[in-house]
Amino acid sequence: MAYRLETLATMSSGELRQAWLTLFDAAAPDAPASLLRLALGHRLQTKQQGGLPAWANRMLDAIAADPAERPEPPIQIKAGTRLLREWQGKLHSVTVSDEGCLYDGRCFASLTQVAREITNTHRSGPQFFGIKRRPPPPRQGEAAHG
Repeated sequence: MAYRLETLATMSSGELRQAWLTLFDAAAPDAPASLLRLALGHRLQTKQQGGLPAWANRMLDAIAADPAERPEPPIQIKAGTRLLREWQGKLHSVTVSDEGCLYDGRCFASLTQVAREITNTHRSGPQFFGIKRRPPPPRQGEAAHG
């Protein structure tokens, strides 16, 4: 049976448990119907629209393995951003797109590949272009440093 997000609100507890069995291929946990609806809704949306990006799943796995760890999220640059860097007397311009990094009429998969193309050595692309990470927000109970 194909389930729809809008039908979850009117499903009985038994119907929700049957939907869980279908969508998760496992018996539903002993939880209130309201929580089953939320989890089933998330599952339906994930199936329809895709899940988290791989980097987010890696971060969640790292946090689950060691909650004290705070892994660094990848640097994300919005499409349309133009980066400029002077190197050996020449100004280099890179435009970030959804497909990659456009430089010198070609598309590169990463800023690091562009930095290698420009310098002919292995370098961190974000570092080469002067991109800095934002400090993470303080954890609950920690004071913010300003």
